[in-house]
Amino acid sequence: MQLTVSPKSETPLYEQLYKQIAAQILAHKIEANHCLPSIRVVARELQISVIPVKAAYDKLETDGYIYTVPGKGCFVKEMRTDNRKAALAEQKLKEALEYCKGIGLNDEEIREITNKIL
Repeated sequence: MQLTVSPKSETPLYEQLYKQIAAQILAHKIEANHCLPSIRVVARELQISVIPVKAAYDKLETDGYIYTVPGKGCFVKEMRTDNRKAALAEQKLKEALEYCKGIGLNDEEIREITNKIL
């Protein structure tokens, strides 16, 4: 599992980790039922506190990416990634639309920008 964090980023460390691990799971770079490195190992390798790593793992479990076996560790859940990808894309698009409306763009302006990007 390849992870990097930037302590200077505006994005919290746990969120950086969450996004990277989730992306690797969705891209099948980490296979189902694979045991993730322990929280302490990840923290040590990245030279950060265990707190953001624990928060990232907790969020991954809450969102259905991983499961925990007491005394054994955290494992990647088997999932249908097509549905997960679509749900994640929909969530990100909703956030982007809320931002666009928040800065005063109307529906037609948002459509024009979207079509330009596509």
